[in-house]
Amino acid sequence: MSRNRLWHAMAATAVLALILTGCSGMNEKDVSDRLGREAGLNGALVEVQHPGLPTNEKIVVWMFVDDTSAPAVADDVTRVARVAANDPDLAGKDLTLAAVEGSPADHTDRVVLGSSGVPVMAAVAETVGGRGAEEFLELSAADVRRLAGRQ
Repeated sequence: MSRNRLWHAMAATAVLALILTGCSGMNEKDVSDRLGREAGLNGALVEVQHPGLPTNEKIVVWMFVDDTSAPAVADDVTRVARVAANDPDLAGKDLTLAAVEGSPADHTDRVVLGSSGVPVMAAVAETVGGRGAEEFLELSAADVRRLAGRQ
């Protein structure tokens, strides 16, 4: 193999490795701490998921709250959107949100956390927009900006 071909093969391999990692570069713990504090929640867990392919990025926000009624969760979602719209890691991103009763310390097992969301998001979506069903509310980046008052 010629030297030029070898270089191209190595470069292609490096590019492919970067693409397949799908890494967002986001420090999830820092973003979680910042979002929970600034949105006035009991806490937050921000998780970058890669459904289907490593290049797919889905940002899931677990909001830890005291009041799990639909009106209270709608208020929480609005506060999260205001923070997210101005956050260096979350601005311009679609978000999937779930409300969980309690605090992060109450839910240390992420597998159990996945089924701990309160099923109010369809009602929340009627108030704030987005697409909600059962435990999850999906907000587009445009929905986040609208809720934050930054259309």
